[in-house]
Amino acid sequence: MFDIDTNLIVLEWTTRWLLAILFFFQAYDRIFRVGLKEATNIIYYQSTEQKLPFTVVKMGVYLTSYIELIAGLLLFIGLFRDYVLYVLCIDLLIAAFGFSYLKPMWDMKHYFPRFIVLCIQLFLPSSSYVIALEHYWLK
Repeated sequence: MFDIDTNLIVLEWTTRWLLAILFFFQAYDRIFRVGLKEATNIIYYQSTEQKLPFTVVKMGVYLTSYIELIAGLLLFIGLFRDYVLYVLCIDLLIAAFGFSYLKPMWDMKHYFPRFIVLCIQLFLPSSSYVIALEHYWLK
């Protein structure tokens, strides 16, 4: 009834929107509800053993927050998918470094689902990326 191409298209669309929702709302909450200043203070003062300089923590919080907000929005509307996925890979590496530096045995329950869905998106063939604004607007 359904062929492999249809299933891949549905998988691509579903995982892309799931990734968009996860990153966008995490960043939205951090920027607009908690506040970037408060989020920076929480991360900086939470660590009692090892401390990065406050400006490094602040830069990391601001950078990852805005990357996640913009990337989530772009994934949702379907623009620049491949570039956005590459930037999110860098974002996850920054987050992993920060978590590992502060606490080497950190809980991956929030990190790992994003990593897996991002990997699924990267493994999907370009032919499955058809439900996107990019195909109608940029061509």
